[in-house]
Amino acid sequence: MGAEETGEVKDAFAFYLEYVKPLYCEIEAIDNTLPVELLFEIHAAFDHLRRFYVDGEDEAKSTHKAISHLKRGALDAFKIKLKYFNTELESLLTSSADLTLIDSGEFLSNLLRDRYEIIKLGTQARLAESRNDHIDAFGKWSQVSIAINRFCENYLHNSKKLSWAKRKSICLKSKATVIAFLIGCASSFIVSWLMTFSSQH
Repeated sequence: MGAEETGEVKDAFAFYLEYVKPLYCEIEAIDNTLPVELLFEIHAAFDHLRRFYVDGEDEAKSTHKAISHLKRGALDAFKIKLKYFNTELESLLTSSADLTLIDSGEFLSNLLRDRYEIIKLGTQARLAESRNDHIDAFGKWSQVSIAINRFCENYLHNSKKLSWAKRKSICLKSKATVIAFLIGCASSFIVSWLMTFSSQH
């Protein structure tokens, strides 16, 4: 899982730097807040390290418990990242931009395909957790995280294509509204003319 565990305090800090801190920064960057779940686990981890330094607890025991809390915190962070991703994706799919206009429909088709892949990976990660296979679960959640980053880069944060689709959609809707208005006016005129014509004959 990256940092090799030797039972030394430095392993806890290595795990924190390699896994927890990057996730911490990612989530914080989304809306400038941090979830309580993650903060609780970080607090618990460093409390175990305190027991080694202050209370004289065995270093390997303190380190193992600290890393366990950090792992749980990282797993929580992965799920929170997935939650934010789903919210952002839902916002895009229900926006005014017609995604079928981008790349002749390929953009939306690829988006749905890649979303399914993230759902599949997330399901596998949750199943691994339900089996208490934390190593496999962590590996699966790492794959989910990487897939989300790639998805965001290709779709959610593709501002050029999304801006174009939004402008195009507004233009098409405006044209459709004008055409509908003209058809309505023409229909009203024809009905009025026919009624006038029939009353005269």
